[in-house]
Amino acid sequence: MRSDAEGFETKRDRVRRLLLDPLDGLGFRFQRGTDPEEARKRLDRLADDLSYMSDENLRRLFEAMRTKGEGKARDFWPSHAAFIALAQIAQPRPLEEMPGLASWFGSAAGRAALAEGRLVEEYRWWLSKHRPPMNPQERRLIADRAGAAQSKADRLRERLGLNLPVDASDREWLHAFDAHEAAARALVRAGTTKGVAA
Repeated sequence: MRSDAEGFETKRDRVRRLLLDPLDGLGFRFQRGTDPEEARKRLDRLADDLSYMSDENLRRLFEAMRTKGEGKARDFWPSHAAFIALAQIAQPRPLEEMPGLASWFGSAAGRAALAEGRLVEEYRWWLSKHRPPMNPQERRLIADRAGAAQSKADRLRERLGLNLPVDASDREWLHAFDAHEAAARALVRAGTTKGVAA
């Protein structure tokens, strides 16, 4: 969808204006023989995936990508993965906007993580890896971290409840733990509600 006559700019148009059009202006192109419709779809998908970025970070990404052309003449569009990797450095995508996250926590996997006391650590795994745990070793690591984190949270809450001194760093840690727990529980709750509604 392009901008309308009143000047409304879609998120996709904004990414085009600040990143894709300037790269096109430098001479970036697709390999000869690429179907024009396929080329348009690739750039649309890229624009949609980067639409969460601020104007400033899109400009920074342009500066980073202008030297990343592929091919002998370095003028072919870089891969989708190359854009996404540098975008994550410039401005990590909010976890809540990541494809797969809501469906993961809203599924049986999220309910199991909640029931087994590893919800926060599984959420934190997604924050750092942008994917679910994939094998028994990763699941064991999350379970171990979850036990230690829950024990620490319980201990800190007990101290606060008794009006005992708690270090500022521990208060910050507990605040982050509670925030991650609230975000993860909201995703589980949304999935459960959606399942009931369906």
